[in-house]
Amino acid sequence: MTLPPGAIAKLGLTYLTQINANLANNSNVSTDVFLATILWNGMQRNVAVLAMGRRPLVGTALLQDYHLGIDFREGGTVLVDEIL
Repeated sequence: MTLPPGAIAKLGLTYLTQINANLANNSNVSTDVFLATILWNGMQRNVAVLAMGRRPLVGTALLQDYHLGIDFREGGTVLVDEIL
């Protein structure tokens, strides 16, 4: 998961470490990693959050054993359902 640094500061997340993250264009950037507790399918989970970018991103690790459906348009629907 990634969040903009300003959002991390507002949430008061706990600092863990700094890592070199490999981006989609194969470049590497140094970024801070924080700990967040999220509510996922009714259960609390601790997740690492990278401080980077301007918009939040959810990594695919959270989606293991789930089906993801997205309408790719402004205001489109996003559905995440557990695979039974």
